[in-house]
Amino acid sequence: MERELISVIIPVYRVEAYLEKCVDSVLAQTYPDLEIILVDDGSPDKCPAMCDAFAARDSRVRVLHRANGGLSAARNTGLDAASGRYVGFVDSDDYIAPDMYGKLYAALRATGADMSICGYECVDEAENAVMPLPPLREETLGPDELFERVETAQGKGRYATAVNRLYKRELFEGLRFREGKLYEDEFLAPHVIARCAAVTVVPEALYFYVQRSGSIMNAAVTVRRLDAVEAFMERYGFYRDRGLNALAPIVLGRAYNVLWQIVTHVDARRYRKVLRPWVKRVGTALLRHWKSGGLLLPARYALETLRSGGEKR
Repeated sequence: MERELISVIIPVYRVEAYLEKCVDSVLAQTYPDLEIILVDDGSPDKCPAMCDAFAARDSRVRVLHRANGGLSAARNTGLDAASGRYVGFVDSDDYIAPDMYGKLYAALRATGADMSICGYECVDEAENAVMPLPPLREETLGPDELFERVETAQGKGRYATAVNRLYKRELFEGLRFREGKLYEDEFLAPHVIARCAAVTVVPEALYFYVQRSGSIMNAAVTVRRLDAVEAFMERYGFYRDRGLNALAPIVLGRAYNVLWQIVTHVDARRYRKVLRPWVKRVGTALLRHWKSGGLLLPARYALETLRSGGEKR
């Protein structure tokens, strides 16, 4: 089988304890035709020097140093520089199985799909499995079928995240990750999926998602999680525009759950100006579907804004 170049983009910021394991796992791939792009996002630790050392050690490694702009900006910098026919992303505190890209590439070639997805395993920093996930099915799907998988409880995020997959690079023409936002995968996923004629699934867990205590996603609940509400509400509109009327209320429910969590865990009086428009928007949408949250959410918000000021819980 003729092989084609895969560009693997790894954003790097404050991960010196994890970076070597991550990069070594990519360098050890059984699929050899790789361009590994390490994007140093202005990391203040030893990571910039470590990146340069990797490049000196292996000619497949390219290093891009940039001012700090966040994960999305670093991924976008890598996309702008990528020259491979295919693109993949690995987060710099995670690692991958030696045959991940080989299997994802073979699946693309065998099915003619535009994107291939594999399972992932959540592990702690000692490589112990945590939060067991149900197995994925080996299947090739159209975009609307994949949207159904995205919204199922069994998906557990594996159909929407950016990292456990291989893309044809042209899927990103005119598309980039939303900069300055958390949950950047949730914003981009529907637009990439919609461009695919077919997506194929490799059920094996070949990506290892490290659950570390200091990561952004394990931080305390703050108003920054409104980024997730925004992403879900955008997807709600996307599904309605696409005629996926059964999926729209599901993702709306996800927006409601996150917003309820924010309202009950932050000082709602302090953040009333930023919370109020989202409470109104989500509540109105819920009432459109005759869901009780359209009344419960505004009521809870009103109660919380009457409480005494100061940080809560």
